[in-house]
Amino acid sequence: MNDVPLGELIRPANVERAVDRTFPILSMTMRDGLVDQKSRFKKQIASADLSTYKVIRHGQLVVGFPIDEGVLDFQLIYPAGIVSPAYGVWDLVDDSRVDRRYLKSALRSSRSLRYYRTKLQGSTARRRSLPNDVFLELPIHLPSIEEQRRIATILDQADAIRAKRRQILTHLDALAQSTFHAMFDVAVDASVRFDELTLGMRNGVSPSTHGTFNATVLTLSAVTRGPFNPAASKSATFDTEPPEAQRVSSRDLLICRGNGNKQLVGVGVRAGRDRPDLVFPDTIIAARIDIDVANPRYLEHAWRQPQVRRQIESGARTTNGTYKVNQQVLGAVELPLPSLSAQQEFAGLVAEIEVHRCTVERALAADDELFASLQSRAFRGEL
Repeated sequence: MNDVPLGELIRPANVERAVDRTFPILSMTMRDGLVDQKSRFKKQIASADLSTYKVIRHGQLVVGFPIDEGVLDFQLIYPAGIVSPAYGVWDLVDDSRVDRRYLKSALRSSRSLRYYRTKLQGSTARRRSLPNDVFLELPIHLPSIEEQRRIATILDQADAIRAKRRQILTHLDALAQSTFHAMFDVAVDASVRFDELTLGMRNGVSPSTHGTFNATVLTLSAVTRGPFNPAASKSATFDTEPPEAQRVSSRDLLICRGNGNKQLVGVGVRAGRDRPDLVFPDTIIAARIDIDVANPRYLEHAWRQPQVRRQIESGARTTNGTYKVNQQVLGAVELPLPSLSAQQEFAGLVAEIEVHRCTVERALAADDELFASLQSRAFRGEL
């Protein structure tokens, strides 16, 4: 199997602009590629002025950013849709030579991602770009079209298994939320201030480029992408050794202090267990829960309720496009508070759901390993 430069397979498209025409709005997502914005999001998130948006015809390749995370896809949803003017658009040179499903997988393979990372230009991490001429030099393994289709089918089947696991996780999360609503009256007149449920709040500590103390620090995605994820962390140095107060505790609700996305600022998750090996940064606030009045599992779900989110977002302030909340804003948030026994009953039900969730997560991790192995073999010519 020979390598060919990507430039033999794709070429820049002659892009049209939407101007005053109406098309479905497509959004680029990291996991699912291009999606219909209406089906994915509750409200339009694109700019109100769509005149400069690019018209994407069926079968065209759309490349977003960061490219080194595989943010790209072929538009196979509509005869035509529109995407952000920031995205690149490409045509296949000869669709009898390359299968789109195969090429998409090749462009998102670990081999290609390594290539992108070594060639990116620019100083801002998530805005670094790949020049078109460098992108077109990417080597692509290109077997026969029949072999491409066979490989694409195998990878699609393996990916479908992963998608079903993720769907189960979504259903389990929805079950926990529906259990909350079934058990509790969330009327505002049955609420208390958040600071009455805590023993205090602490801001995290930032790493230092000139620090001499080594430690592992959480990244913000540890608390903003579903349940607490301790794996979302990195090695860092600090000016002084981070104290116990800035390390993860099972008694804390970890809250996002600032984010460019208003829907993520103030999001909070329960750590679940003590992790003295993990430091939380100054973009996170830790609230120590008073377990004599509030059950941590209950409080984590109460914190997600719409009337709580409205209070957090109304208290958020923005400078330079980043929304922030402070301890005072968070402390004034009012939450529904049923009896401690009712909270504990709810927590018991959620604990059972979490057991099932952990089982599915382990299976998904194995599926991810299988997919990565198949993908690696496919683009080495071994599948």
